[in-house]
Amino acid sequence: MSETNETLHDRFIELADLPAEGSVVDLGCGAGPALAAFAQRHPKARVIGFDRQAESLAKARERLRNHSGSVQLASADLREKLPLDDASVDAVISSNLLECLPDPDALLREVWRVLRPGGRAVLSHSDFDALVISGAPITLDRKIVHAFADDAPPWMDSSDGRIGRKLPGLVQTSPLERTHVETLVTQSTELAGHAARRVGDIRGALRATARRGLGRVDTVEVEEWFSAIQQAAIEGRFFFAETAVVVAAHRV
Repeated sequence: MSETNETLHDRFIELADLPAEGSVVDLGCGAGPALAAFAQRHPKARVIGFDRQAESLAKARERLRNHSGSVQLASADLREKLPLDDASVDAVISSNLLECLPDPDALLREVWRVLRPGGRAVLSHSDFDALVISGAPITLDRKIVHAFADDAPPWMDSSDGRIGRKLPGLVQTSPLERTHVETLVTQSTELAGHAARRVGDIRGALRATARRGLGRVDTVEVEEWFSAIQQAAIEGRFFFAETAVVVAAHRV
């Protein structure tokens, strides 16, 4: 589930400290924006991506088609053992994946297994229960944000909108040696770019859940919230902030 967030990708690259011809794996690579950033910085690197969506993997292949190093992209069930040998890669990255898995600890053990001694893992996750979106009435806004954090679409095996704040602890109690924790805040005063995409995600997810007769809000409330956000953007009252927790670790 890698996001199109250049600042986050820059931090992945810096914290992973990949050798020039090293290998990096993106778990939940999506359409490959993070791997493309690594490929641009390290033209001879071996880039590996796993995702469950064939459409996303096709986009990643197109994005990486001119990379001069090795490219390996494949569908994988990240609830299971990773299709990589023990101690075979230099870096593992992942963004907004762990909340989708019923057993995040199992994946972290797999990350440790596939890393070479000294290899680095850089993991990030947005804390969706801490989204800041100004524009709608406070009671409705709180209801929408908490509903989105708790939302569990059919394609997700699990859902935990507060996993961002849990990420440092998950890594600390894994076999990995945690070395660094930071937060990255994406903010905007305009309903554009990432802010517009996330607002759209919220609207779409909660409408879909409400149509299935589930969730905390109905479609009328979702549309009332969305209309208030749009009006706030027109009037210059809109503000958006999303906090991602970034944790770096290595295999001893």
